[in-house]
Amino acid sequence: MALRKLRAVFGFAALTLLMAALCDVVLHGRLQLFSPQIFGVLLGVVLVYVLHSLIEQRRQNEFTDWQTAKLMASSARLENSLAAASAMNARLNQSEIRYKGLVDAQGDAIFRRAGDSTLTYANDAFFRLFGLNPQTAIGKAFAPELHPESRSAAFGSFAGLDRGHTRVRYDQHVRTAYGWRWLAWEDYALRDSLGRLVEVQSVGRDITERKALEEALTEARDKAEAASRAKSGFLATMSHEIRTPMNGVLGMARLLLETDLRPEQRTYAEAIKQSGETLLTLIGDILDFSKIESGNLSLEEETAEIRPLIEGVCELLGTRAHSKGIELVSVAAPDVPEAIRSDRMRLRQILINLVGNAVKFTEHGGVRLSVDVIAGERSFLRFCVMDTGIGVPENKRKEIFEEFVQADSSHGRKFEGTGLGLAISRRLVGAMGGEIGLEPAPQGGSIFWFTIPAIGALDPPDYASALAGKRVAVLSRNSVLRDGLVAQLQSAGATLTALTEEGLRSADVMLVDAGTDAETAPIAPPVPTIPAYLLLSQAARAAAAEVKAVGFAGYLIKPVRQATLVNWLSDQPPLYEAPPALPQSTKPIEAGCHVLLVEDNPINALLTKELLRRRGHTFVVVASGEAAIEAMEEGGFDLILSDVHMPGMGGIEATKEIRALEQRLGRARTPIIALTADVLETGRRACREAGMDGFLTKPVEPTQLDDMFAAFFPDRFPDHLASRAVGRSVA
Repeated sequence: MALRKLRAVFGFAALTLLMAALCDVVLHGRLQLFSPQIFGVLLGVVLVYVLHSLIEQRRQNEFTDWQTAKLMASSARLENSLAAASAMNARLNQSEIRYKGLVDAQGDAIFRRAGDSTLTYANDAFFRLFGLNPQTAIGKAFAPELHPESRSAAFGSFAGLDRGHTRVRYDQHVRTAYGWRWLAWEDYALRDSLGRLVEVQSVGRDITERKALEEALTEARDKAEAASRAKSGFLATMSHEIRTPMNGVLGMARLLLETDLRPEQRTYAEAIKQSGETLLTLIGDILDFSKIESGNLSLEEETAEIRPLIEGVCELLGTRAHSKGIELVSVAAPDVPEAIRSDRMRLRQILINLVGNAVKFTEHGGVRLSVDVIAGERSFLRFCVMDTGIGVPENKRKEIFEEFVQADSSHGRKFEGTGLGLAISRRLVGAMGGEIGLEPAPQGGSIFWFTIPAIGALDPPDYASALAGKRVAVLSRNSVLRDGLVAQLQSAGATLTALTEEGLRSADVMLVDAGTDAETAPIAPPVPTIPAYLLLSQAARAAAAEVKAVGFAGYLIKPVRQATLVNWLSDQPPLYEAPPALPQSTKPIEAGCHVLLVEDNPINALLTKELLRRRGHTFVVVASGEAAIEAMEEGGFDLILSDVHMPGMGGIEATKEIRALEQRLGRARTPIIALTADVLETGRRACREAGMDGFLTKPVEPTQLDDMFAAFFPDRFPDHLASRAVGRSVA
């Protein structure tokens, strides 16, 4: 390149000289090679060349320096990149070593396989578990051997993952290097960018110990369920076996009390009856607790009328309370609904437990059963049982609802009992969705309360203005009775007068308490010119005949129902004098029913026959299910009373055969009532499923028997319906 430049310079110089010579010839007419002009031109050319060369050399040097700097910067960046790549490679190597260490150190077996089950990767735990060599196993198909009794799917199936699932889980019982083991597999799908299944990663965990524990738990559960079934069967058997002789004891005691007895004989018979009832209550508590413990407790959902329920409980326990000289009264707040959806019998059982306890532990004063509404997002009914008894010590208030716990558990305790009543009540309230508790009463004694949801509440009865403008005087020395009656009257709109001479004379009507003594004789009304009604205990009903003779307008039997009180004190005619007439049926009223009694126990059969005979019924008695079917082939029975447990064919099997017989012969359905000592719901359900129409629990109560006949044959027993409509509080 330099040579080319030199040649170009000399060529340019020669050309310049030639041009200078021509110019000299033209100008001077002669050629002078070394003239000053030519020399000056040559010198200028040389100077220009030298200057150009210097400039060019400087430019080249600068360019070389720039390139050198650029190359050095690129070299530095390359060195930095190489260093970063080296560091990243080191980190990747460390990460791979850690990952491999973690995977290999896992107790779980981890491996990957292709679509043909070819092994592509596995950790050390996998190779150890199945006793495989990594060098020879990778690249070959893998499938563990399943246990001969295994019901798991064959290994290697991609079912589920093929259908788009991300993972699937399953258990397998497989052969390993350590013998037969249970593995819990979890398969993950590995897909390409197009979503196609490329590989499957499987993680297997040894769950042999867990499976053994599950099998042990399953075996224990099966044994527990078998024991529970055996316990339920034992309860049913014990209920039947205990209640059957108790039916005879109580039934015969009742029949004996209906005969003419000397005073001491009546005392002995009453003692037998009371002892039998106490024993039956204890048996019922134990059976109820056993049912709850065995998980056989079931709640019914039915219409439960609140006021008749609490008033019925007070009537049931009224005699016991009056025999102790205490009063029992029920009060429902005006806004309490007429009825709710609940288990009526269980609710009644809770109330009987609480009120019965209050009566047992109260010696003076009385017991008040009240119910109020707790409004909120969900409405609740709050039942309170307040007594004036001995109270519960503070250190016993929390544990008194536990099983077999009593406030006084000493050997010298005054009050008997199993300590199960409150525990059963707590369980029942909890099952109903409520709470139960205990508080000390302000004036001494205790307040037991519980709440239940007011599901399906109906509107409360309209008593608010039934006694509006009526001025009533309540004369009673018992504050519990007086306050309860005042609450009933005020919720019906009545005005209470002062218990002074002036207040009594301003009253429109008076309520005069005769006390709790069974031998109470009617006394004269305080103000003869004002109508007065005498309040008598159930045991003093015999004195009712003399009520009008001494100047009273009528009488009421305590505990008094609010509806009865309102009817008596309003302008309605006295219900006890003229029961409301019922519509007459076109069907002629018969004296009684023709009953088929199926009972193998001679004592129970004798008792039931006597109950039927005294009520004007005719009957045929058979002692087995087979005999009952033979008797039904001839027909002519209005109703069947059948025992459930009998030798040979029992009542349930006989009922099924009788229903089939009626269908085959085209006969009308004959009501079949179970006479059962089985109080478990499972036994009752079996009776219903067999085709029975009702139950009478042994020992049979005469009133329950009357109610049953009246329910199935209302046209034949209108007087019974009328008396039930009037209510037990009315004489």
